[in-house]
Formats: sequence, C-alpha cells, structure tokens
Amino acid sequence: MIVIIDYESIGQQPESNINIATNYHLQKAFSSYGTLRLMKTLLFLFLLLSSLDASSRTQAHMGTLINVTIGDENLSDAVFMLFKDLDNRLSTYKSDSEISQLNQKLEGFVSPVTQKVLERSLEMFRLSAGAFDITIGSLTHGAYRFGYENEHLPSHSELQKLRKFVGSERIILEGNHVKLLPGTIIDLGGIGKGYAVDLTIDMLQNTGLTKAVVAASGDIGCLGSCDIQIRDPFHPDGSIALIHSSLQRIAISTSGNYERYIKTKANNHLIDPKSGLSEQRYASITLIDAKDNTRIDALATAVAVMEEKKARQLLDSLGIGYILIYNDGQILKSNMPRGVKCNFEKAADCTVPKN
Repeated sequence: MIVIIDYESIGQQPESNINIATNYHLQKAFSSYGTLRLMKTLLFLFLLLSSLDASSRTQAHMGTLINVTIGDENLSDAVFMLFKDLDNRLSTYKSDSEISQLNQKLEGFVSPVTQKVLERSLEMFRLSAGAFDITIGSLTHGAYRFGYENEHLPSHSELQKLRKFVGSERIILEGNHVKLLPGTIIDLGGIGKGYAVDLTIDMLQNTGLTKAVVAASGDIGCLGSCDIQIRDPFHPDGSIALIHSSLQRIAISTSGNYERYIKTKANNHLIDPKSGLSEQRYASITLIDAKDNTRIDALATAVAVMEEKKARQLLDSLGIGYILIYNDGQILKSNMPRGVKCNFEKAADCTVPKN
C-alpha cells in the first residue's frame, strides 16, 4: 500500500479541510512564508506501509501538518487531540500556553507532560554538550523573529546582546516547579514535535495496535514494517533514499536548511546557540533510531551545529543511524540500526563517513 502526502495540493484545499482557523501557529507560518513555501518545507513526500489496510488523515497542529495512517478513525482522532493539547501547552506562539506563560512570568508550576519535555530537553543539552539548547528563544524569537511577520537578520551587536541569555543552566527545574533567570526564553521547536510523536506512538501501542505511522513534518514514528522515502533537498519533486524497517517500532527525524530561512538558506533556522549564527554545512540531516523520536529530533538540531567528527562519534555511540547531505551534494551514510535498510536512488553520490 502506498500513501502519498501531496503537501502542495493540501495547501490549496479549503481552510476547513485542515482546520487552519483553529491553529494560530500555522496561520503565522502561512502569513510569513506563503502556502507553497510552507508545504515545501516538509521533507517527506511519501509514506509507504507494508501490508496495512489503513486510512490516512491530515490535520494542522503545532505549526505543521500532522499525518496519521492507521485503520481506526477513532484512534486517529485521539492522536490529533493529543497534538492539539501539546500545542496548547508547548507553543511559544500562543500567549496562553504553559511555555509562553513561563517565558513571561519566569516562574511557575507546569503540568507533568510539560515537566517531562523540559527534563528531556535538559538531558539533550547535556548529551550534546550544549549544542541543543531550548533557551535559544532569545535568538530564534528575539533576534531573528522566525515565524513572525517581522522576521529580520540581526546585526552582530544584537546577537552579542541576546546571546548572554542563552544557556540551559538558566533553567532551574525542581519537580514541576520551573524558574528562569531574567531574559531567558524557552523555545521547544527543536524537540516538541518529536516528543509529540513519541506520546502518540506510545498511546497507539498501548491500545494493542501494531501497524501505524504518525508524521509531524520531518518527525516520523512507525509501528510495524514500513518504508519511508526521504526527499532530495536539492530537487523538491524527487527522493534520494528509501529506508525500510522491519522493526516493531522505528523513529526517523529529518532537519534541513531549507525548512525555514530568511531571504536565503544561509540564514536558516538551525541556529548555533553558542554563536547565534545559522549552520552552513548541511542541506539535510536524517537520523534513524529504534528507540524514540524525542532524542533524535533534538539531536538532528544539535548535529547541525556540532563539530562534525564529534557529532558522528556521538551518534555512533548511541547506535543512531544517520544520512548527512552536505550543501555541495556529498552524502555520508552510517550503518543502520539492525532491522533497518537504506537504499540510495543516487548510489554514486553515497560515501561512507571517514574517521
């Protein structure tokens, strides 16, 4: 069975079909980027499920399109409700969300689900030696204004001024009580969707379901045997590799410099929290894990700005497969987790990473 997600045609559907009116974040994205460009930021064109008599449904949540492929419509409704709830808790584009309220008041109690994502975020901060940092909000929201109508390229002096508010040591988390040092802005854009995919996959597994796919832009969770085509970052209508998994569960996360940027891809949304500048090495990064989407969502962001050798050493030590596509077109592919195969449609461009 082949499930095709044609995001460009979805972008031309009536608003009621994808619930745009109920999604503030998506409205911001549409006004800032335009329908066609927003849809082209989604990195996966096709989800192919093996031996699954399933239906595919799409709604807009968390600033993107969420695609759910399962056989039970009631379960897909439950998935969408979970995404909506998380968006209302974690979004920095909704003034009444838990995270926005925390950013404004600098102190407060949070729900267990928000506490957990903050704990995982701090774990990823430590694991990546600071390359992943949710306090990057003073740069992404304060300096660059990504996702707002008044996006702009900050000056060197602006970055210098705002960088002092970045650093996850500025978050004091004690149980469900959180305190932020003044000037700190939390931005969960680099981990929130992966976390949401994990929660929904966990929920589906707990119902006894063994076949499903939940896709939130570049973050995909799959139950049962499945094939996932990875989009070619240089040719939007093509794919560059096919990942086949025979595992009970697999997590895939892709991040690219063409997802969101200001004027040119050189000013992309993958910001180094230490320098305040956009990454310049990769066109796209795909991570493949047999465990969870949360950590590879965060690590895909971290790898983009880490020193290359250290990044690959970290991924290898964790048993995470990766496909790194450089801006010059070179492709580096690691060994895949057991039970996962990766076939390149442009095999001549594929090389094995060098130590």
